[in-house]
Amino acid sequence: MGTCLLASEECPIHVNYKQAVLKAGANDTTVTGRSTGAPVRVLKNKMAREYLRMEKKDVPLEEMEQLTLGSLRKAVFDGDVDGGSFMAGQVAGMVHELRPLRQIFEELMAGYAAVRKGLSE
Repeated sequence: MGTCLLASEECPIHVNYKQAVLKAGANDTTVTGRSTGAPVRVLKNKMAREYLRMEKKDVPLEEMEQLTLGSLRKAVFDGDVDGGSFMAGQVAGMVHELRPLRQIFEELMAGYAAVRKGLSE
């Protein structure tokens, strides 16, 4: 749900973050942080690829933290497509248009109503 909300007109994140979500394909996310016990799904970019490389090489945690220090801010506020941490779920590949929140929630509720009706029949 959060990834859909990132691509809402009202979401106060950098336009580059929104565009990255909208351009994402089905295989454009990865999970970083498994080795540290703090896994997070992000859009693939230069920072994510470097972090994964460091994890495979068993680089010390302090060094990996230096890479990621401020990376969410770089994504959200600066729109840094290379150095930012663009958190997004696997659904990113299914989000293709910027929509108002009202439309997102109306579609969600319509889908819920249809499923609920189907269960009661």
